[in-house]
Amino acid sequence: MTFQRRLILEALDCLGCHPTAEEVFAVVNQRDPSVNLSTIYRTLRWLEQEGLISARRFDESRRQERFDLVLPAEHHHFQCTTCKNVIEFDHPSIQVIKTQFAGVSGCQVQSASMMLYGLCPQCRQLRLAS
Repeated sequence: MTFQRRLILEALDCLGCHPTAEEVFAVVNQRDPSVNLSTIYRTLRWLEQEGLISARRFDESRRQERFDLVLPAEHHHFQCTTCKNVIEFDHPSIQVIKTQFAGVSGCQVQSASMMLYGLCPQCRQLRLAS
């Protein structure tokens, strides 16, 4: 694990919820100005291939990937259709859905990724107030 790779992992951990490569670059660049954006992208790809992070696109129209440290447990996402805020969640009923699907289809479900869309509490309140 090189120093630059460690910096990028630390930046992902520090930034928390789904940062972009550019957001990672801004944090890493403060600690090591010699790191350029192409190094960030190459390292993010390597970290993804190694199974340490995962890449997601929450807004297909922007084609911008966001990155997450791989967590030991599955987690799912809710995205507000107004402010684009992403909220991670887990719920026991998802395990039930996986089990039922496996029973009906005969498939072996290894993991799940659920994406929900709607209004976050703040945007919902704003909409109700107007």
